[in-house]
Amino acid sequence: MAAWSLAFSLLTPSTLLLGQSNSEQAQDSLENLRITRTTRIAALVPGAGQIANRKYWKAPLVWGGMAWCISSVSFNLAELRAARTRLIALEESDPALIPNFFNELQTARSEEAFYRRNRDLSWFALVGVHALSILDAHVDANLLSFDVSENLALRIRPVPLPHAPVLLAPGLVIRWHRSGRNLTNFEHSRRVRSAFKRNWKWN
Repeated sequence: MAAWSLAFSLLTPSTLLLGQSNSEQAQDSLENLRITRTTRIAALVPGAGQIANRKYWKAPLVWGGMAWCISSVSFNLAELRAARTRLIALEESDPALIPNFFNELQTARSEEAFYRRNRDLSWFALVGVHALSILDAHVDANLLSFDVSENLALRIRPVPLPHAPVLLAPGLVIRWHRSGRNLTNFEHSRRVRSAFKRNWKWN
């Protein structure tokens, strides 16, 4: 009795690469290299990934966020040192010579804990801003190579699939096919800007 099976190929990078030509594979390799390089640049130099992706308006946001976090760390460190100095001075002094000694001691301890907590939060915020800038640069780098052209088509064709050691069963493959040259998001935006400039000069 003949066995029948139905196989659908998933839309994954590996299945797409099988249907691409050598030139498209080389183009994808270059795109992956560019994405990796942009992510590394963003990790080493804050804001550089946004500049590499030509999202120039995002770089000042990254710099401003990191500058605020650094200033917050510096401020809380200075206040923490001052609070610790006051606390140590109170702990080493004679309670009989200081009015409301225990209230002053409790206040100094509360201030020391407050600025220590704020210092830690400032460090976490600094790391978070840097991590978000890296993630943003990586996502934008991927979107620059995202195919936004209309040359996408769905092809369905039957293929023989191995069902047993000596039998072949008919199957069905669904694959996205890109006809013609890719038009990436970056190229699409560049064409839009060029068209806008031509229309503006004409008017």
